[in-house]
Amino acid sequence: MDVLATVTVSFLAVLVSFLRMAAALIVSVLFSIVVGTAAGVNKSFEKVAVPVLDILQSIPILGFFPVAIQVFYAASPMFGAELAAIFLIFTSQVWNITFAVYESTRFIQPELLDVANSMRMSAFERFRHIYLPACLPRIVRNFQPSWANGMFFIVGAEILSFGDVELKLFGVGTLVSEFAVAGDLLGIVTVLLILVAATIMVNVLLFIPLGTMFETAGPPSPGLLRRFAFIKKLAKPFQTTLATPVISFFEYQRSVSGLVNKVSVLGSLVRNLIFLILIGFLATLAITRGNEFFGSLYQTLGRVGVDNLLSSAVFSFVRVMGAVGFSVAWSIPAAVAIARRPQLSTAVTTVFQVVASIPVTIVYPLFAETLKDQPELRAFVMILAATQWYVFFQVLAGLKNIPRSELEVADMLQLKTWTRIRMVYLPRALPALITGCITAAGGAWNGLVVAERLVLGDLVAETNLPGLGKLLSQLTYAGDLLGSVSVLIVMSSIVVLMNRFFWKKLYDMVASKLKIE
Repeated sequence: MDVLATVTVSFLAVLVSFLRMAAALIVSVLFSIVVGTAAGVNKSFEKVAVPVLDILQSIPILGFFPVAIQVFYAASPMFGAELAAIFLIFTSQVWNITFAVYESTRFIQPELLDVANSMRMSAFERFRHIYLPACLPRIVRNFQPSWANGMFFIVGAEILSFGDVELKLFGVGTLVSEFAVAGDLLGIVTVLLILVAATIMVNVLLFIPLGTMFETAGPPSPGLLRRFAFIKKLAKPFQTTLATPVISFFEYQRSVSGLVNKVSVLGSLVRNLIFLILIGFLATLAITRGNEFFGSLYQTLGRVGVDNLLSSAVFSFVRVMGAVGFSVAWSIPAAVAIARRPQLSTAVTTVFQVVASIPVTIVYPLFAETLKDQPELRAFVMILAATQWYVFFQVLAGLKNIPRSELEVADMLQLKTWTRIRMVYLPRALPALITGCITAAGGAWNGLVVAERLVLGDLVAETNLPGLGKLLSQLTYAGDLLGSVSVLIVMSSIVVLMNRFFWKKLYDMVASKLKIE
């Protein structure tokens, strides 16, 4: 392949991969707004949604391979492969955005909700004027890390392999794999250069302008709500053919809300009936097929080895926590330094965004020879690449949303640097830091499947020591479904237990402290 052909093919591959990434990101945002807002404002839904999200975000992209192949590809071989790839990218992008929306809606100032209650705002008006403005800045700030994480797993999304089924889609991941197998260094460098140029363009033309637009956005102030009420009253004498349906819609929302309150007993009975039917169905399924499934799973555990699973879990846990700790150690001072110097913020953030968006899985072939004798160092670097940007960009987003009034008070009191950081920046960064750590830990567990065992065509690089990611990769590519399920159960259990008994308690403690203050 000559230089012109290499450049052309590389450009088209990057373009196609970016289109898949964009489609997955749009779906991720829509999903996050719906699910994250509902979990943040509805306690009953929160009790169900957050544990489910914990489990889903702990499942690596390889764990979704059977779903992608059986649901999408089997249903439509013509379009199924593309839908499967977009779905897999979606699973690597969505969770940090959803948790960011969830956090934003939980930390809305209570007085704003009191004003909304006094104004008798409908559910739609609350969403439009309170919840959506509150979560948009965090959504925008999470575009970049979500994009970067999608690029991290682009190779796995474009090369689907489970047992005898192998699907290869044209894109940057597939092309780099082919160049790596062929030893085509020029091809790899060409793809990387075009990828870096495209990444810079996406950041400069999209992510950075959006971030600047929402930099000072946040939950609406009481003044904004008062202006909204005033405009609404002012519009009543001048209702036109265009305005009448809109205002009528708001009134309809209120009437429906009142009707729902009146029939709440009936609704409760219906919900309980549906719940009982669902429980009955699951119980019947467990009785008829449960023995067969758990018997097979028990045999699989014996074949894989419980001691092998436990030792793999220990080594993977150490790798993950080491990467999260390192990410926190450098992200807090870096984010504080950038937040305190707005004139440098755009330039430094742009550089970080570009670096974060370059997938280490695609860069690896350039350094394969150098790191082949350092498998643990290679694994740590790859886990860090899947982890650190979640923490950094979440903390930076939290610091950029500090109310101006607090910064003005700090200036007026002439607080020294360390006092300002301790009393202003760190308290405001804590919720975002915890959210970043949760999603970073999830990203690290997901990244294990690449970090502990990287597969690029015929090129395989794996750690010498055991790990859950390494074991899952071996079982998935061998088509061992029950073996993969056993590893996923262990991995998901660790993540959920950590989230429930460590991160959640820490999160609630910070939330209650900030609300008291």
